[in-house]
Amino acid sequence: MAYTIQPAFAIDDDTLLETDLTTCHLLILIGSGTFNYAVFNPLHRKFLAVKSYSYVPKTLAVADLEMIEQIFDADKLLFTAFKEVLLAFDTQDNTLVPSEFFDPQLKKEYLHVVHPEKMHEAVLYDIVEEMGIVHVYAVDKDVLGFLRKEFSSDRVVHTNAALMKSYSKSADIHRFDGVAFIDIQAHQFVLTIFKNGKLLLQQQFFYQSGLDVVYYTINALRQLQLSEQQVKVKLGGALSNDSVIYTELNKFIPQMEWIDRPSGILYLPKMQELPSHHFQNLYALALCV
Repeated sequence: MAYTIQPAFAIDDDTLLETDLTTCHLLILIGSGTFNYAVFNPLHRKFLAVKSYSYVPKTLAVADLEMIEQIFDADKLLFTAFKEVLLAFDTQDNTLVPSEFFDPQLKKEYLHVVHPEKMHEAVLYDIVEEMGIVHVYAVDKDVLGFLRKEFSSDRVVHTNAALMKSYSKSADIHRFDGVAFIDIQAHQFVLTIFKNGKLLLQQQFFYQSGLDVVYYTINALRQLQLSEQQVKVKLGGALSNDSVIYTELNKFIPQMEWIDRPSGILYLPKMQELPSHHFQNLYALALCV
């Protein structure tokens, strides 16, 4: 079955050719209609390359696996013998469980309390020690099996857990009036709220307009007894100052700013030319290796 596969962009420089990639990590992020990856040097804490694919299926009922297989056929860098490969998934079915109450044998039960069981799912979990939280989630079993076979890797993480690790390093999580991190992707966003250093909420929402993002954000804040006038909101994702989502949020939330790239990491000059809030979910994977 044929796909229209579009490499949205690629960023690298001469250092990629000069580097022994067997000492580097490959960070892969699979989302809804997206396949992004980065090459990361753990010794120097430096990104060497970022590449992003998006696709539009020619029929509606198609599997992501076929798209991924075609990307592999086209991109030979993926066949490099990297030191380690981290597979990250941005999936909708996920939930949080406090560490003290988590039993690995009950991982499916935790997930299916809030999300119905699906065919061909594999239920996994990430331990986020910084927050005392276990993130339980489902991924497509066939896609996971293909990637594990291709890379001989068992290292898997959900992008929400990586984002949480990134947010936990921000001094703003200790604000008395709270802080809300919003990571915007196509048609969905992740809202993560902290107050006084404690995680209050991390939830995924679907949206069709900027007002949807405003509604879900303000509703969540008020349910947690936080004021949209006092809370600080930090935005990440492929947005700009003139985007509809930014404009709508700015009408209701006065303390809003763009999130910075994770600190303590070196970025290529071309990466630094991009807005700092772009690719937060991909950059955050470097904190998991």
